[in-house]
Amino acid sequence: MTIVTQEVSEASLGALPSLDSPYSLTPDQIAAYQKEGFALLRGVATPDEVTPYREEITNLTMEFARGYKPLDQRDTYGKAFIQLGNVWQRNAVVEKFTQARRFARIAAELMGVDGVRIYHDQALYKEAGGGHTPWHQDQQYWPLDGVPCVTLWMPLVDADESMGTMRFAVGSQRLGYLGPQNISDDSEALFQKMIADKGYTVAAAGAMKAGDATFHDGWTLHGAPGNASPGTTREVMTVIYFADGGKISPPDSLQRESDMAKWFPGLEPGDLAASPLNPLVYHKEILP
Repeated sequence: MTIVTQEVSEASLGALPSLDSPYSLTPDQIAAYQKEGFALLRGVATPDEVTPYREEITNLTMEFARGYKPLDQRDTYGKAFIQLGNVWQRNAVVEKFTQARRFARIAAELMGVDGVRIYHDQALYKEAGGGHTPWHQDQQYWPLDGVPCVTLWMPLVDADESMGTMRFAVGSQRLGYLGPQNISDDSEALFQKMIADKGYTVAAAGAMKAGDATFHDGWTLHGAPGNASPGTTREVMTVIYFADGGKISPPDSLQRESDMAKWFPGLEPGDLAASPLNPLVYHKEILP
């Protein structure tokens, strides 16, 4: 489905919350992220800051969702969420949200790098009655081996645990690349057994307010339960960041070949990962 990019006036953009002011991370939070592979941060944005962006993200996502089959006709992956990527290219309001300096600075500080670029963003809306998100690694999709990556996951509405908030296998990022295991029943079975066999603790984010966020390493095993709420969609926006200066690795799977063509257009393995789709959104020297 094609979605026409919506025009937004400069005045409307100027009236939006800037989302550029710093969020103060403690050394303990940074150390815990690097040890455990994820962080749960409260109040990364306030509900009042989130609300004007939520309207635009939701309108675009629900328009896209009109092309989805009914829940009972989808496979496991399709039941997990409505998924719309690179939302920031469709609307200048969403672009301002996705490129927010505050979020990007947190990503850089957690990873311990000077600057970050956007890989892409995604709206992930889990409908009431939607299925679980199987255990998986995000970075298995990305041709960015050896490049630090992190995903921001932020509810745009208050979400209690019954709506399917995140869960993580603590410390599992240290396993590194576990192969091309797409989100599926197979990845759920494989990684559930691995988590049990290796004795990883599973940490659940639990209830989250609009504007709370989790950040997780690209290799951290994670998933989410289904949405058992009676009628509320779990509305989430995600932004994937990678360290500035990273290079594209040779794709070793069909999904990585697809991602290289889609998110790094015109670039080849060995090139700097810096296409026009991957803007530099924070750098402590250039974009403080």
